[in-house]
Amino acid sequence: MDERAAEHLLYVDATLTEMVELAERGRAAYDTDIAVARACQYNVIRLAADLERLGDTWLATHPAVPWRLIKGMRNRVAHNYWTIDDDIVWAVVDQHARQLHRELAQEIASARAVLEARDG
Repeated sequence: MDERAAEHLLYVDATLTEMVELAERGRAAYDTDIAVARACQYNVIRLAADLERLGDTWLATHPAVPWRLIKGMRNRVAHNYWTIDDDIVWAVVDQHARQLHRELAQEIASARAVLEARDG
């Protein structure tokens, strides 16, 4: 793994970590605190951007990453925000982000090792 890909994987890690932390606040916080809801929605956009930076080759070799769904959700949140389904956003933040984080954990650890070796 090259250093550029490693850096981008750590961005993915940071975004997924934030999504998990938001989910820990619970669905009631999402439903009653506009800041929590917007933070969840923003992280959907951020995750798509982070993954896109890894490039088409990386995405093609990682079928566990539901890229088309993530990109579609990003487009809805960014451009058609009045049609956002809060149940879907919450499922992404509460369930799917955790699952993706687990699936990428080993690769994220490798990315961290690459950057630690670089930085000595």
